[in-house]
Amino acid sequence: MSVPSLSRKLTGRMANSAMGLRDFRFLWAGQAVSAVGDQLFTIAVSLRVIEVGGDAGDVGMVIGGRFLATVLFALLGGVWADRVPRRRAMILADAFRLVAITVVVVGAFDTATLPLAVLTFLVGSGEAFFRPAYGGLVPSLVPEERLLSANSWRGAMDSGAAVVGPALGGVIVATAGTRWAFGVNAATFLVSLVCVFMVTEPPRERPTTRSSIIAETREGLSAVRRVRWTSAILAMTALQTMFVVAPHMVLLPVITQEEFGGPTAYGLVIAMFSLSGLVGTIVVGRVPQKRPGTSALIFNALFATVPLVLLTPFSLWWMVGGYVVAGLAMMPFNVLLQTALQRQFPPALLGRVTSVDWLCSLALLPIGLAVVGPLADALGRTTVLVVAVVVQLGASAAVLAVPGVRAFHQEEPPAVENSEVAEDGSRTSS
Repeated sequence: MSVPSLSRKLTGRMANSAMGLRDFRFLWAGQAVSAVGDQLFTIAVSLRVIEVGGDAGDVGMVIGGRFLATVLFALLGGVWADRVPRRRAMILADAFRLVAITVVVVGAFDTATLPLAVLTFLVGSGEAFFRPAYGGLVPSLVPEERLLSANSWRGAMDSGAAVVGPALGGVIVATAGTRWAFGVNAATFLVSLVCVFMVTEPPRERPTTRSSIIAETREGLSAVRRVRWTSAILAMTALQTMFVVAPHMVLLPVITQEEFGGPTAYGLVIAMFSLSGLVGTIVVGRVPQKRPGTSALIFNALFATVPLVLLTPFSLWWMVGGYVVAGLAMMPFNVLLQTALQRQFPPALLGRVTSVDWLCSLALLPIGLAVVGPLADALGRTTVLVVAVVVQLGASAAVLAVPGVRAFHQEEPPAVENSEVAEDGSRTSS
């Protein structure tokens, strides 16, 4: 193939890809580095708790601080993302997390468990304001026909970071110590900050008057509730997080330790799950979906292979195979769902819709993590895992009956309550 023809072929492919857009490339590059840093942070803070004399309970408390903050502030972060320029919200959130980690590295590193829990809470708080802004910014940078590509690139980034981040964290801690691991994590926020600075956010409609935070939060929740397919899918996600994802998180390390003799097996299963997720996001971004909702729910149902192989750990490769199928399926589900939400809701609501989606994905996880162990002891692992299989398959099938789910679309767009658009494009209260 000649150089000119190769150049034309590459140009044609970029024309259909979100990566052909300068602003999205900067945004994605910053988030790719930051996603690795997020994974590295979890490794560093967990090992630091052990270094200062903490036990497994202390590790859980410290890591739980991040979940607690995201649950507490997710809806507020969504309101903020819809009130201010989203690029500004992301810059402030990155700067906040950068300062929090830098203070620990420079001035307060010889710290005990409680200050580390405060640190994870602060990092989670920044994340709660960053994610809704990111979810609202992407559709303003990327035309609708490239949204699937944009979300596929994001999914690939997350899957790749899940492989690279823990490995990098382990190497840095082993060779240089946890202080350096925190320092590298801080540097990833700096890179993200610089990349977001390079993004040009298009102007958007801004309200001339403001409702209260509570009213705007209710407005976002109401918009999600009015779109029946969205509320059904998010309810399904919350249920599956508690009854399926939580048992996976708790029982996988226990079962691999008992059956296959150590953390190497656990690491292999997780790595293959993440790598298959990377492949899945690449594939789904290239295949047009006539009924994206139907396709997404078929993918979602396939995550039942996780509790199935945990229920029947015949061999390590049997378990790896189950997790590979789950990874290939779940990342495409996430990509199709995010793309559909961005297409369904108006720009003025996207920050709040993103925060509701994220909250549904997290809110019941701490409860699930807390009760899986006691339930497994009281009822047996078999019961817990059979329930997980039934919930994953049953919930995926049940929501198909909800209008709009098969197409991931509702014809009547959600109105922005208690507001109207003025002649200059701004929103005013009615």
